[in-house]
Amino acid sequence: MNLSRCVACDLPVLELEGQFTKLDSFFIQQGAPPPETAGWWHARCLAGSAAAPAWYAARLRSYRDMRRFEPIAEPAGWTVLRSPQRDKVLALAQSGELLELSAYPRKQGRAVDGGVIVPHVDEEFHLELEDAAIIDTIKVELAASGTYPLSAVLAALGIADRVVHPEALERGAFHRVRSLEEHWGPHAVSARVEYGVFIPAEVAPFLGGAA
Repeated sequence: MNLSRCVACDLPVLELEGQFTKLDSFFIQQGAPPPETAGWWHARCLAGSAAAPAWYAARLRSYRDMRRFEPIAEPAGWTVLRSPQRDKVLALAQSGELLELSAYPRKQGRAVDGGVIVPHVDEEFHLELEDAAIIDTIKVELAASGTYPLSAVLAALGIADRVVHPEALERGAFHRVRSLEEHWGPHAVSARVEYGVFIPAEVAPFLGGAA
């Protein structure tokens, strides 16, 4: 992935579940939310911005009124919705976060302060950067040991302080997959990436689509 820039801070956005959001312009109606706030955001940047409430309202309207998702709960600061086919459960935060709760079995969660951390795996994660030195470092370590810590990637990109709930990523890592090495290049590396996603206690009862 060629990294996009955060609307708020202009730093790279790494597409890790629970750590970013993309606010599409098709949510905008009659100038709200402000068009200039559409785009990619770090979850931390959006949560601290004045744009978050308007985007919460716009996405809620889209899922509820246009896609016919049914609101099934409203715990503090959140709205939980179920798809018409009942195969997907989403949680929308007033701070702008969106979590697909049905994607994670509840029994896999690891209890932490304030919620649970569920494991997430991207089987094919393609990272493309202008800075070839960062890519070279990752490839050398993957070839030597088979893994490379996600924390080191965040630090190299200068976005470690943009992480929300860093405990979810502290065990995260890139893992070498030989079949993905055909996608390696001077500015690109592909690997399996494993990390955690923090699920707040308010919406954790709906993990796995439970109601």
